[in-house]
Amino acid sequence: MSSTLFVVEIRSWDWPLHVGVRPRPASAERGLDDDLMCVETIAIEGLVLEPQEHRSKVIHIGLLPLPRDVIFRDRDERDVGSLYTEHEEHKDLDFSANLFLPEDTLQRVIFCLGSIWRQIHMWIDDDAEPQSVIHFGFSAEAPADPTGEA
Repeated sequence: MSSTLFVVEIRSWDWPLHVGVRPRPASAERGLDDDLMCVETIAIEGLVLEPQEHRSKVIHIGLLPLPRDVIFRDRDERDVGSLYTEHEEHKDLDFSANLFLPEDTLQRVIFCLGSIWRQIHMWIDDDAEPQSVIHFGFSAEAPADPTGEA
């Protein structure tokens, strides 16, 4: 499997918390925990640094905290996110991505985004549609290739 490395400079990020009440279905019996909706997606705005042909393009990345067992449950795709080249809601964006973040890492991610991380590295499966993110990571410096290839 061949992949393309996208390096994104983190320009800004936010952790908007949205809390709401689910509409009650007429027939379902649920507890109070099921009535509460909470969305904790981390929103990142950045500029693509690599690959060179996409340098300086704008990208929005949503980090979606999920339980580890949910990330692959009932999914045939073996990826940790998706990269999109068209974004219906925001025509000013060149790219958007959703990355699945294990929810047990959320506190460390928030701390490191606010202190040391300056880049996101996403390895994109060249053969998948939509473009699957097969690895991603964060750093203050340039990434190492997880496949060991130069």
